[in-house]
Order: sequence, then C-alpha cells, then structure tokens
Amino acid sequence: MISRARPTTGLPPAHIFFFTVAMAVALAIVLIPVLPGEASLESGDIAFKTFSDGGEVIAEEGQRVTDQDIERIRGAGLLENHFGFADVLAAGIISILSASMFGLYLYLFRPPDVIGIRRLVMLGVIIVLWVAAARVFFSLTLPDSDGLYLGYMLPVAAAPMLVATLLDGGLAVLLAGMIALLAAFGAYHLPDARSSAGSIESLQMVSALALSGLAGIFAVRNADRVNNYATAGLSVGAVTFLALFSFWLLLPNRDGVDILLMLIASSVSAIGTVIIMMGGSYVLGAAFGVATRIQLMELAQMTHPLLRELQEKAPGTFHHSVMVGNLAERAADLTGADALLVRVGAYFHDIGKVAKPAYYIENQMGGENPHDRLDPDSSAKMVSEHVRAGLRLTGRYRLPVRVRAFIPEHHGTRLVTYFYRKAALADPAIDAERFRYPGPKPQSKETAIIMLADSVEAVVRASKDRSHEKIDELVEGVIDERVQEGQLDESDLTLSDLKTIGESFKSTLRGIYHPRIEYPAPSRAETQNRGGGVAYLQSPTDATEATRR
Repeated sequence: MISRARPTTGLPPAHIFFFTVAMAVALAIVLIPVLPGEASLESGDIAFKTFSDGGEVIAEEGQRVTDQDIERIRGAGLLENHFGFADVLAAGIISILSASMFGLYLYLFRPPDVIGIRRLVMLGVIIVLWVAAARVFFSLTLPDSDGLYLGYMLPVAAAPMLVATLLDGGLAVLLAGMIALLAAFGAYHLPDARSSAGSIESLQMVSALALSGLAGIFAVRNADRVNNYATAGLSVGAVTFLALFSFWLLLPNRDGVDILLMLIASSVSAIGTVIIMMGGSYVLGAAFGVATRIQLMELAQMTHPLLRELQEKAPGTFHHSVMVGNLAERAADLTGADALLVRVGAYFHDIGKVAKPAYYIENQMGGENPHDRLDPDSSAKMVSEHVRAGLRLTGRYRLPVRVRAFIPEHHGTRLVTYFYRKAALADPAIDAERFRYPGPKPQSKETAIIMLADSVEAVVRASKDRSHEKIDELVEGVIDERVQEGQLDESDLTLSDLKTIGESFKSTLRGIYHPRIEYPAPSRAETQNRGGGVAYLQSPTDATEATRR
C-alpha cells in the first residue's frame, strides 16, 4: 500500500499562507520601531558621518570631534536613533524574506509534528519572542565599544533548541540560521550600533549565534533525560566561545583579557539556555499539547496513576498493553517511527477499560460474563465506550495529545466484530454502522502500528495453535484485513513498512510463544531428598509412594 497524503500531517496551504503573512507583519513590527538610545560618539572620536544643523556643518565625516562639537551635535538631537524610509524598507524586506523561508519549508517539507493552528502559533511565538528579546537586549548592550562581549550572553540558541525538542529537527536547523540573521539584523539595524560596527563584528555575531544554535539542536534533538539539557548547554557555551575566539584571532590588536570576557559571556549564555530549555519545554509542551521526550520517558516508567489503576483493576488489559508495547516498539524502530511514543501509546491505548473492566474478556478470569445479560447492540456500545472513557481520563490527567491519539485511532472505524456478527445472525439486514468504533482511522505510523499490534496480539493469544506456521498465517491475515478495510489509508505506512512490521511481529511472537522441553519425572533419589524445593517436579506416582513411606 502506497501511503496517501493525510490531511492532518501536512498543513493546508491556506494555513501556511496566513502564518507567513502574520509572521512577516510581526517581525516587521519588532524590527522597525525605534528603540531608545543614541549613537556612540565621544570627544576625540572620529565623526562617522557629516553632522550639520540648519545648513551649518558641525563636523565633517572623518574629522576628530571636540567637546564643543559633541555638545552641539547632542543639542541638535543628531545622535538620537531614528529611521528613514530606507531603514523601514530594509526591515520590511528582511521580515518578508524570513517569513517566506519558514512558509516554504512548511509547504515543501511538511514536518509531521507541525500540525494544526496551535503548533503554528507556538512556532510563531518562539520566533517573534526571541527576535524581540534580541532586539531589546542588543539595544542595551551595543555598541560594545569596550569589547565586553555582553551581547553574547543572550541565550539565542534556546529558540531553535525548543523547536527541535517540541516540533521538528529540520525546522529547528532553519530557525537556527534565520534567528541568527534576524538577531544580528535587529542589533545592527540600530543607528548607534550600525555606526560603530564593522563588517567583522556583524559576521562574528551571525556565526556565533548560528553555530551555537546548531550545536544545541544536535545535542538536544533526542534528549530523554534532564541531564541531556545540561550537556546541550555545555555544547552551546563551548561553540559560542570557539566562534568568538576564532574571530578574536583575526583582530590586529588582541588583549588576553578578552578570552576571559568571552568565556564569561559564553558561560552565561549556556546557563541561560539550560534554564530556558528546562522550563520552556515543559510550559510550551503543556500549553500547546506537545509531548517532549522527557515526558514520554516518564510515562514509559509505568508510575503514572492511571497505569497503576489499570494494573490493579484490569490486570488482563494491563498485561495485554505491555505485550502490545513489546510487539509494536521493535516494529516502530525498524520502520523509522517513534519507538518511544509507540511504547507509551501502547500502555495507554486501552486505558478506558479501567472504568468497567469486567466487560472485557481479558479481565473476567473465568467469572461471570455481563454480556450474557445484554443484547448485541448494547454490548457493542459498552465495548466501544472504553474509547470515550479513555479520552476523558487522559484529558483529566492532561496527557499529551500525541499519546491520547492512540486511544481512538487504534480501533479506527472498524466494527465491533463479535457483537455485529452475533446481531447479524438474528437480523442479516441490521445496520453495521451502529456497531462501528467512532474513529478516526490511524493518522500516523505510530498509531497504525499499534492498531496492527493490538489485533495481532489478541488473535494469536486466542488461537490454540501457536506454531510458527500458524503465527505467520495469523499475522499476515490481520495485516491484509486492515489494508482491505482501508484502515491504514490515512497513515504513512508503505508496502515496505507493512512487510517489515509483519516480519517483526512474527519474530517477536515466536520468541514469546517458544516451545519448552518437558522435564522427565524426578529420580527416586531426588524424591527422597527433595526437602520441598522440587515438589513441583514430582510425578504423581512418586509423590504417592513418598507419602506412604
């Protein structure tokens, strides 16, 4: 089956267009306004332009200014920040270009985790917030006439790192370059900084910010422990320092104290990055429904109250969920899906059964079956209710949206088969739609794999014949059935993926249901000296004889 484009994976072009326009406007608003401040010019400095007031020249460009010149220049307000038409046009063009790059990336590459308006809003908030912060911070720290490297204390790298953690690595790489460009533009777009900075300072800022952002992305991309954030912070600090040091080597007049100042600035940036990552990833993840790797690792430890309740009230369902996780995780890893998300999704996919566990066969333990008192229609509604109950429970506990998606999608829009067929025996014309799960069909590789693993585990467990040949037949039958039903049409699974998944399931199930050798009856010497430790090995005959003696 060749996968189709699924509506929830790629953003609609209209959404991308409006995001691009909104981003361009927001960036322009951030970059264009004049911030408080004035160009740096002191007595004895060389005038960086010709200053004139009312047609009278105060100081020619290249002329050394005196105290009297400075007083007249300041009095006329000639050093105060102000923008002309060219400045506004420059900020507008760079804003449109930057927003267009993000829009094109979203349209052409369609990152699977950037879905829905909420995540677009989160991306926009991160970009605009960091550009605005850089704009304000650099207005206070630039021009850096004393060479203190204060501008490099701002943890700009945290922005692409947050995007890598919460959304998409490729988008984060683009953001690392674009935010370095926008931050540097915002810094040197200010008249006072522009007048005192050379080309090497501008290139130094872009290089240091971009390289440190990339280093942070690579270090934090699959972070699943809090200490990974500390490692990423060290990477950001080290790369920032090395980038600054490389440009420092190009300076004609170098001072050894600069190395200490660069080290301090890099360290402050690294510490700020770690703090923002630890707090920002949690706050943004909770606010916009995004699961971080650390959150998934916590959920995978089975210490969540819902999983403990499932283990206590519905042990059969709990064991089934663990088995599904074992089946699905390896298949996900082999097909390039998110194996950690798949395992967590497996643990919670049937969590709704905790509400009424006795209505599900795996929890009845040979006791009374409440469905014996219900008609097939009522039984089907009761069985499918665990989907709605699961969504309510996980919503109450604020589980990530991507984890909650496994609850409805692992059944898709399939029939509650057993009770539909039971009802059809009495009334062949009965409406099948009354017996369907609410859906939707699986919208990702991960939920599709859980759908297959869930069915395969149940079918193989129900079979009396668990030979290798029978397992292979059952696995292939389940996969073919789901394809024929169209349940996988909206997922990203391909024919190659399905073959890989099938082989993975077969291998795992053979290991679970492997044959064991039958022990021979214990010898008479073992029986005489058993001491109770090998009683379970005794044959009935030997045990009787031993009792008589």
